[in-house]
Amino acid sequence: MRVTVLRAHTRWTRIRRAVLAFLATAVVGGILWYINVLRYDLTTAIVIALAIGAVITLLTWVMSEESPRLKAAYWFNPLRQESVRPAPLDYRMLRLRRDLRDATERNDRTDEIFPIVRALAAERLQSIHAIDLDTDPEAARQVMHPDLIKYLSKPPSGTAKRSKRDINRALDRIEEL
Repeated sequence: MRVTVLRAHTRWTRIRRAVLAFLATAVVGGILWYINVLRYDLTTAIVIALAIGAVITLLTWVMSEESPRLKAAYWFNPLRQESVRPAPLDYRMLRLRRDLRDATERNDRTDEIFPIVRALAAERLQSIHAIDLDTDPEAARQVMHPDLIKYLSKPPSGTAKRSKRDINRALDRIEEL
């Protein structure tokens, strides 16, 4: 019951505003005719003013009906969003995708992924286990999974394709460290 009363109240408020906008436009049209801005006879000036009033009234009505569902528009991005480069435009990600594609699909390119995977493994060993892969390879082998040891022990030679499955296993084993 109360919701119905509130809706009726807001509807009457909207109707009153629309009628007031319509009448105000008609009055402004009459004033413009009186000061000789509208150079027509009185009836034409009032018809023009009423037509403009009808348009303004309809716009007011539609805006009042739709305003609860409207969302504010921003013409610029907030600073935090502008400071982060979109992933498709990040040259590092583009290069990594290209190198990964070349390593697994092409026979005429050298493997640029192996040094990245090795650096990831060395970084993970250093940060979690405090083991340096270059200076203490035996301690690193005790901690690493055999699949990762197998991948790291065979650096690429030439331009042969690398197995997607081997790269995937090596990355999974690095995550397990």
